[in-house]
Amino acid sequence: MIKKLIYFILPVAAIFSVMLYSCASDVYDEDDIIVVRDTVTIVTDTTMKEQRDMEKLRLYLVIQLGAFSSRDHADNFMSAAREKLIGEEVIVRETGSIFAVTIGSFTDTRKAEDYLYYVKSKGYDKAFIKNIKY
Repeated sequence: MIKKLIYFILPVAAIFSVMLYSCASDVYDEDDIIVVRDTVTIVTDTTMKEQRDMEKLRLYLVIQLGAFSSRDHADNFMSAAREKLIGEEVIVRETGSIFAVTIGSFTDTRKAEDYLYYVKSKGYDKAFIKNIKY
């Protein structure tokens, strides 16, 4: 009877110890756990949607080549850009104490992106599209 009990207890104890060892190991460290959150969709009412559609109609895009805190630096940069980028008017826009050098005026996003590619190919790697509200 004791032999039967020993043959039963030893395998159960071995399995139980393996289970405890695997749970106590550092295989599942807390740093390795990644939590993925679901996307939350916010439903807006029609008045906000209509307002966004109206803002899309007033789309006025320019390509900003640089921004400066000094008008002299902006003017020097503008004259150098006019020599490199022939065909569009390069201007300085004053916003508060910042002088932004911009080129072009677009109402179509695709045309602005195409011209941005051209501007970047001329050496203005940090140029970007900017929406100016009017």
